[in-house]
Amino acid sequence: MSNLMKHRWFELRHQPAFWLTAAICYVFSFFMIGLSGSHYMTDTPMVAGVTPDWRGLFMNAAADCILPLIMISGAFTAMMLGQQFSSRTVDLEIAAGHSRKEIFASQSIAGFAVINITVLPAILIGCLCWAGRVPMLSAALVVPYLIRVFFLLLLLECSVFSACMLFVVLYRDTAKTMAVSALFLLIANWTMPALEASEARAPGALYPLTPTLPLLLHPAFLMRYALYSALTPMQGLWTAGVAVGWAVLFLSAAYCVFRRCELK
Repeated sequence: MSNLMKHRWFELRHQPAFWLTAAICYVFSFFMIGLSGSHYMTDTPMVAGVTPDWRGLFMNAAADCILPLIMISGAFTAMMLGQQFSSRTVDLEIAAGHSRKEIFASQSIAGFAVINITVLPAILIGCLCWAGRVPMLSAALVVPYLIRVFFLLLLLECSVFSACMLFVVLYRDTAKTMAVSALFLLIANWTMPALEASEARAPGALYPLTPTLPLLLHPAFLMRYALYSALTPMQGLWTAGVAVGWAVLFLSAAYCVFRRCELK
């Protein structure tokens, strides 16, 4: 497994698509937040508990940018993993004696790593461009908040991308995997505003007062829910539990398909 993971990291470092994905995400974040992010301090808040300071800027910027960044990163990451089937890399790994379980685990870890490297750090760097230009809370308040938010958002990103892992092993083709993953991520993000449309909004804000169960089971909504500054421990546990549940569901289905599929 360790040799397989070393091979995965070597492939990523020498994969132009990985650097292109990272460049697109970081440039997108820089232009959306770093250069023109002042509206995040004045626009209607997207999440509860937004304050007129750097943390409030991060909350609104993350709520606005995380979904398009996941769509970009998820589609390109699925393409890179699908390419390993198209180029017969997986066939060679099986011929070298690696089990399908090890191959699937290494692909999943690599996919999650790419998503987590290219999305949240890009948003954070974009927000750090405003350090010194907007009021800054003390580190005692900001650091625990960022630790909690990053933990929950990393889990939610993995839960969303786990569905793409199912498409990777179903199609085992670069173009089909990328196209279907991009379509799935687009539809998944579109359904969240549709579910919110009929909900009562908090005064002067865009977030619902009492989210319904379908919203509380929707990873795209939970990515904004996790940004609440006053999230309770039980709400945090619910968010983490839903993220883990979706990831286990999709990864289990993907592994069952991969274990039984015939490689081309």
